[in-house]
Amino acid sequence: MLRGKTVRLRSVELSDLDEILKHWNNMELRNFVGASSLGPASRNDEEEWIKNTWKERREKRTYTFAIEKTSETRLIGTVSLLNCDWVNRCASLGIAIYKQEDRGKGYGHDAINLLLDFAFNTLNLNRVELETLDFNQRAQRCFKKVGFKEVGRKRKAHLVDGEYHNLLIMDILREEWNKRK
Repeated sequence: MLRGKTVRLRSVELSDLDEILKHWNNMELRNFVGASSLGPASRNDEEEWIKNTWKERREKRTYTFAIEKTSETRLIGTVSLLNCDWVNRCASLGIAIYKQEDRGKGYGHDAINLLLDFAFNTLNLNRVELETLDFNQRAQRCFKKVGFKEVGRKRKAHLVDGEYHNLLIMDILREEWNKRK
């Protein structure tokens, strides 16, 4: 378990299934994380996804963690290092804070800091990147506060509610992370 100031990161468990299902089928959340085109998830889909997180961690391809508040044992989201590339020492970051009332309170910031510390100091990665939709200003502020820099854009690359949006590409290097710490 990874512990921060406001959150702790742990393995996603089957006991999280009901909470994940309750929030993952919320289209507002799915729009923010770029997953609206996937349609509603079934109980079997999400159970399989949880089991797959264990398999991908064992294979060192993806590391997905449940985010819990330190003040209470309550799942508030997930954060992942995806598509780990061990030759080039890089991975992609993905995060979802499920409830609107938990966003903008520093939980995502703390979770990302914990994940980057794990990425750079435990896994010895050199670079972590992410993509975020142009309208997700809150996420962009959070990513910049942690130290990510915008390095490019994919123009009109993602369709949300019938409208195309740009994807911002951001990254952080190990040397930049170390300077901030």
